[in-house]
Amino acid sequence: MKQDCSVVRDLLPLYVEGMVREETGAFVKEHLAGCPGCQKEYEKLKEPAVLEMTTAEAYNDAPLRRMKRKLVAKRVQTALLAGVLMAVVLLSTFAICSTHQYIPYTQDLLEVTELDDGSISVIFDPRVPHIEVFATPGEQGEVVYRIQAWAYPWEGQEVQREAQFCVISDMDTSQLSIYYVQNNGQEDVLIYGEGTDGGTVTLPRLVLGYYLILAVGVFLVLLVVLLVVWKQPRARRWVVRGLLLPVCYVAGHLIVMGPATLSYTATRDFILIVAIGTLLYCGALLVEGVYRLWREWHTAT
Repeated sequence: MKQDCSVVRDLLPLYVEGMVREETGAFVKEHLAGCPGCQKEYEKLKEPAVLEMTTAEAYNDAPLRRMKRKLVAKRVQTALLAGVLMAVVLLSTFAICSTHQYIPYTQDLLEVTELDDGSISVIFDPRVPHIEVFATPGEQGEVVYRIQAWAYPWEGQEVQREAQFCVISDMDTSQLSIYYVQNNGQEDVLIYGEGTDGGTVTLPRLVLGYYLILAVGVFLVLLVVLLVVWKQPRARRWVVRGLLLPVCYVAGHLIVMGPATLSYTATRDFILIVAIGTLLYCGALLVEGVYRLWREWHTAT
């Protein structure tokens, strides 16, 4: 019996790995069924092997798990980058397609009529798609109304539409003046009332030009700072990220305004410039993140 136990225990490592012939395996199995000592040895031999394999696998899989996490992060950032680029394209398209193309004054552009109740009716040619009326105080306390008309780039003026009109009601029409604003550097056209001496010109706002100069100034300052901290990788990274801010603002300005800096719709244009610039900045940061993960992945593999 002891001789059988000795033989079986010598065969146990091969039996555990399944590396014995069928007849030998049957002999070992039959012996284990009737020998508690060898059965116990067999169980011990199995347990350390399983634990050792588990520990080794956990150790060997740690770098793989880290690389998988980086791969998932890269895919997420790539998807976000695609979304940001799509948003930039859509918002840029909206900015371009919603640009106001102001319509200059002509004799047949509008018709002014004084109604029975004293109010003033202004009816535009059906080719005019959009109008806006706003009131401003005059120099002598009178009320001055200004009307402007425009079309979007995708709207053709040859299309016949329902005529745009406005009705201006004022208690004292004797001190009422109505101007048509051309927004092209020419004088506003008096279409009702006595008006003021010398005429008036509605000027575009200059604020977007100041913001553009400020962005260029910030860029130059940060460029000098970058040269100072060039040998400090961490500081250099943050300065480069700061440099992207004015660059993205200028890019947003060029998308919305082109090289122009004068605007009759400065608030709208500024909001669109900031929105597009912000999206471009987020996209630039995502590009940096995707590139860094891609470089780490290829370095590791």
